[in-house]
Amino acid sequence: MEQVTIQTSRLKQIKLWFHRRYRVRHDREGKVTRMAAGAASLFSMLAMAIAIFGIPTGLGTFLDMLLLSSVNVALMIIVTYCLAYLFSMFYLPLPRRLLAIWTYIFIQMYIILYLTELGVEMSLCLSLLYSTCAILFGFMISGLISSRMRQIPKIMIVGMTAAFIGVLSVFSEWPTPEPLPSRSVDEVKIPSTIVKEMTSDPSVKGDYKVQSFNYGSGNDKHRSIFGNETDVLSTSVDASKYITEWSKLKKLFWGFDERAIPINGRVWMPVGEGEFPLVLIVHGNHLMEYFSDGGYSYLGELLASRGMIAVSVDANFFNFSVWSSLPNDDMKMRAWLMLKHLQHFQNMDIGLIANNPLQGRVDWAKVALIGHSRGGQAVAMAADKNRWFAEDKSFASLDEVNIESVVAIAPTDKVVDDKSANLSNINYLTIQGARDADVNVFYGDRQYNRTTFSEQSEKFKASLYIGNANHSQFNADWGRMDERLPGGILLNNVGMLEPESQRQIAKVYISAFLEATLHNKSEYKALFQDYRSGAGWLPDTKYVGKYEGAEFKEINRFESSNSKLTTTSGIGFFKNEIVSALDRDGNSKGTKGVVLQWDKAGATYEIQLTTELNNRLGDLSGGNLVFSIANMEWELLASYNEETNSKDTEKVGNSPSKELQMLPSLPELEIVITNHAGQETSLNLNDFMPVQSPMYASFLSMGFLEHYVKDNKYKHAAEAAMHTYIIPVESFIKEGDSNAVDTADNNSDQEMKSIVFRFKNNLGKVMIDDIGFMPQGGSYVEYN
Repeated sequence: MEQVTIQTSRLKQIKLWFHRRYRVRHDREGKVTRMAAGAASLFSMLAMAIAIFGIPTGLGTFLDMLLLSSVNVALMIIVTYCLAYLFSMFYLPLPRRLLAIWTYIFIQMYIILYLTELGVEMSLCLSLLYSTCAILFGFMISGLISSRMRQIPKIMIVGMTAAFIGVLSVFSEWPTPEPLPSRSVDEVKIPSTIVKEMTSDPSVKGDYKVQSFNYGSGNDKHRSIFGNETDVLSTSVDASKYITEWSKLKKLFWGFDERAIPINGRVWMPVGEGEFPLVLIVHGNHLMEYFSDGGYSYLGELLASRGMIAVSVDANFFNFSVWSSLPNDDMKMRAWLMLKHLQHFQNMDIGLIANNPLQGRVDWAKVALIGHSRGGQAVAMAADKNRWFAEDKSFASLDEVNIESVVAIAPTDKVVDDKSANLSNINYLTIQGARDADVNVFYGDRQYNRTTFSEQSEKFKASLYIGNANHSQFNADWGRMDERLPGGILLNNVGMLEPESQRQIAKVYISAFLEATLHNKSEYKALFQDYRSGAGWLPDTKYVGKYEGAEFKEINRFESSNSKLTTTSGIGFFKNEIVSALDRDGNSKGTKGVVLQWDKAGATYEIQLTTELNNRLGDLSGGNLVFSIANMEWELLASYNEETNSKDTEKVGNSPSKELQMLPSLPELEIVITNHAGQETSLNLNDFMPVQSPMYASFLSMGFLEHYVKDNKYKHAAEAAMHTYIIPVESFIKEGDSNAVDTADNNSDQEMKSIVFRFKNNLGKVMIDDIGFMPQGGSYVEYN
């Protein structure tokens, strides 16, 4: 009995202790700290308000703000209440409510920054800074409110403080992007007058009037154009054979699951008689609740006015949501969806769908697919459909469809089911921005290298790397940020192309490509062989492009199969090595080239041709020497080698003291062609088009973050992008010189014996690849 009494007494004491600690939890609070805590809480609301834009629910911005901000306030009250009580139990001799607010803001900010992929250490540091600033701000506001000063002086103090912080930020140049490498001498200007510009601007609307309509399931919950106001009803399709993960929240948002995938699209078509080529456009992965399919109307209207049926495909239900993630196999499903849309157009074309304007209007011999981001990979997969869908008999009708061309805008290139798309005898174009902060690796290069042609084909492939262009601005609905908020506010937009300028580049190149490949207007190929052919229509920025047509005759691709047709030698190089071309992440692009690094003027690289190879090349008169080159000068910098711990390129020459702090002058290259009679003709490449500087990019406005965000995703400021030179053989003949490299009578003495690349500057590093010959008629560029 006595023991029970003791236990009861102890319980009462414990209960009394908890009660006392609860009553004194705010004992160390005063008017100043209470007001400071309230003012500091505004920092929590601000952080949440910005984060809300990156976690939309689909209810709309206003309701998202109202709902999620209310949740944040309620959670802040509960958490700070509990923390103040907890701190009281630990007898912390501090203002516990204020400390609880600080702790809540710190934890909230850490979660936001960590989910923004800043990493643990940087998220902790910035959260500590932000929460501390919140408390300091709280004390400043509390002090002003508590003081006996009049209202106007208080407002002046706040204004002056804000102005001081702003001025300090400007004059201290903080935050600033990561400084880009600087060059010791000025860059050589690119001569523009030697190329005649084409007369017809492909970005100008054509002669056709444009008719538009929408098709959809008729049941869309969010967009009336695919719901009860749709123009043409489509039949939903069952994807349950492939999709096994479709979340309940995704079904709640859309109103359907994998068994009823809708076929929705926007159509722009020319008004007029006859059959027209069909062009399908599909977006990539963006936040699901912010719809993406309307962002290509600028392309759809242009292409329709030029005699093509253009379609923007709705694939928003395959996109990421913070609340419902992605369905499984979304990459394969995007390709699958494109094929289902082609079948829908087959049904419209043959009249199986009543009251549609497309009946009998599609030219199925001329179909093109355009994709952006993940869509850019999906269209290549759809064009190579048998690699993934050979056993899907539902696609049998597509054997009658000829996919003539594929366009990939900043595509991904993920391995799907251990396979990658390989395009054969299909025209291919890929374009990429050098300041793409989303897909910051030029993955389109890989697909370019996996695109091949037969000798009898008239197809071609091209790539374009664009200075100061990013990822999102190719879609008019995606805004300027390549990352969702709050991460998007960290991106560096200084010097970025304006949205309309970036889309102008897309219009010029995509329209020209489709005119060349679907309408057989081969004169537009000049734009892809030398961008200066369209300089008058293009914004002022840097352009690096590759080109290869089926008529290309290989001299040396630096693969093992070339070894018996040429012999190579190099003199004066610190490095002369055939290696895989690597992307920004250090992964292979699927091709090899020769890397040449020199530290003295006069280094020469010679390729000697065998008789067998000369026989393959045939008549050289009227033809063009072709090669691709990438400037890799940044690998000479000491800073680069410190980051990569490189041991192969960390020294220039034989002395560690020659590690560079600044970029050298651009490579000055002379090309010499020698025939079997010993006659030499040469060309100074600077007179034609100098080797360009790499496109350096600082992705973040706070440069110190570049090595922390997204697992060091932005660690390298540049990527090796090849540029193809197509140089007429006649350009090697000096004025008054009658000695050509080859003549029409095919005299064996006049056959090409060797090609020499001579570097006349003191220092540099390049990669050369795809050396070959383009016979007469293959080049469409006109030179003055």
